[in-house]
Amino acid sequence: MFKQLTLLLLLVQLIEQSTAVVKFENLKYELNKDYMHGNIFIKSQNDKYMFGADVELMKKAEGSVIITPLLQHLVKGEYHTMLNIDLDTCKVDPLMSENSIVRTIAKEATKFINFSLMCPYNPGRYLLNDFTLDSESPLLKLIPDGKYQMQLTATHYPTHDSPPIQLLKYSIDFELYSATS
Repeated sequence: MFKQLTLLLLLVQLIEQSTAVVKFENLKYELNKDYMHGNIFIKSQNDKYMFGADVELMKKAEGSVIITPLLQHLVKGEYHTMLNIDLDTCKVDPLMSENSIVRTIAKEATKFINFSLMCPYNPGRYLLNDFTLDSESPLLKLIPDGKYQMQLTATHYPTHDSPPIQLLKYSIDFELYSATS
């Protein structure tokens, strides 16, 4: 019995040591008031940081909706770009993107959202419920511990010739680190 308890305690300790943590901070966002209203926010509970959104889309967005994520990693005091692409969600499903980081982020995001990642985006309530990263996240295999900046812009082109309409833009800083560091 003592050996089993000791093994169980060692296993729990190993699991706790391998747990990765994400800390979100410095969120800034803009919503196009003609298209949407709501909030994008960071929440912290028991040292667990979560990123969320509760947004009401008032007009249908179709034609082209270009999502531009920019992910930068802080290395030796300078930010280095890991990801900076334009993704037309009316033509390409982010879950099928050729970029492994986009594909993995999209797959992780589907656990926390109530909407499709592909357009058209119909009027309604769009939720991102407490997005976080835990030790099981495949993103942790692609992104090393450290400090990051993430920016995302969503731009709508109702027709091929129409001028761009910025739907939303946000930036957020985050830190990935092992629970033992």
